[in-house]
Amino acid sequence: MSKKRDDSYFAAERRKKKKTMMIAIPVGIAVVIAAVAASLSYQQVNPYGPVGSAHVHAVFAIKLNGQAIDFSQQKYQVKSNFIHVENMDGTTLHRHATAVPFGEFLKSVKMDISNGCFTSDDGTKFCNEGDKTLKFYVNGQQVDSITDYVVNDNDHLLVLYGNESSEQIQQELAALQNTPVRK
Repeated sequence: MSKKRDDSYFAAERRKKKKTMMIAIPVGIAVVIAAVAASLSYQQVNPYGPVGSAHVHAVFAIKLNGQAIDFSQQKYQVKSNFIHVENMDGTTLHRHATAVPFGEFLKSVKMDISNGCFTSDDGTKFCNEGDKTLKFYVNGQQVDSITDYVVNDNDHLLVLYGNESSEQIQQELAALQNTPVRK
């Protein structure tokens, strides 16, 4: 009879382990699936490289109707870990991840360039109309768009809105060229 008791004890233990495994395996699979889904979701939300995958500095200016936006103000400082201005410097752009475009910086400071309009952080729109136009320059060359431009080391980016003459534009480009890139 004692052998039967032993068998029944071991049988109960085996059933207990089997039941635990029947619960643990699906839970483990669910955890793995959740981790993979979270990773894929993060990649969809963040199409850029990880913070620290780049370290690039460029100079930029945005002038609307002749008035420069002062990005040295606290409200514009380090609003994104990917691309930002910092240390109360409003002319040096810091990019800390691969594939981050200039538009990501604008988005981080609640600004936008789309459909021929520049939208400032207070919601004011500066749109192409009449003789006032939105113009973009990268390293002294006019480009059609700047939003998707990935900033490179020592770049000089200029966004202008207004009715500037060619001479005024050249003066703005020269002033930007003389602005130091702070590392």
